Amino acid sequence: MPFRQWSQSPGFVRRYSAAMLDLLLPQQCPLCRRFCFDNGLCAECWRELVFITPPLCGCCGRPLGYAIGDHLCGACLQAAPPLTEIRSCFVCNDQSRKLILKFKHGDALHLTPLFSRFLKMHFTTLAQANHLVVPIPLHARRYWHRRYNQAAEMARMLCWHHDQDAFCPDILKRPKSGPSQAGLSRHQRQRNLAGAFSVPAAKRDRLAGQLVLLIDDVMTTGATLYEAARTLRRAGAGQIRALVLARVLRDSL
Repeated sequence: MPFRQWSQSPGFVRRYSAAMLDLLLPQQCPLCRRFCFDNGLCAECWRELVFITPPLCGCCGRPLGYAIGDHLCGACLQAAPPLTEIRSCFVCNDQSRKLILKFKHGDALHLTPLFSRFLKMHFTTLAQANHLVVPIPLHARRYWHRRYNQAAEMARMLCWHHDQDAFCPDILKRPKSGPSQAGLSRHQRQRNLAGAFSVPAAKRDRLAGQLVLLIDDVMTTGATLYEAARTLRRAGAGQIRALVLARVLRDSL
């Protein structure tokens, strides 16, 4: 493509400006503070992330030793989740946990573009026409303490990058404030989350029969996603999928 035509293509000024800014003011890796370019992490920290790749469970996205077609893991065969499909970017290990905790509790909103890039490929696959992108909400008390909802920020940027008017942060509410989920077993998490979510009556007409894509940062046992999906289903939603950054892998899942 001739330079003149290329320079007039959509996004040229943005890409050129970003490249010049990186050259003049290189980014720092958010974990080790080394200088780095483009992907937001230095090469050494990048290598410590364990990305989840096929073969996967066709439903919950759990990595498998082998799979044929839409093969399901043992847990999904035993009890199908209330979601059609779940996908995650990487395994929750020490490295990814540090990165996500910095994002959640360290006012590190500048990491949103990096995480959105991680999620981009799965978002393109999971999102469909006329779908609603719904972040897992925070209770008001936790929101005011943290000042932002990390899941909502990722969902907002994903929709913006894909020029989609699908971002719906007000469809799902969290009126119940329970204790932290950290360190709880699967059954304790389920009890903790019972009745945690609701759909406002004014939003039910918009939700009726719609495809929904839930966005969250970490899937530990799936209890949060499952309870949110059940609430949306009771309110009349159609198929529900979920996309998360990281997934905790345990034999009990």
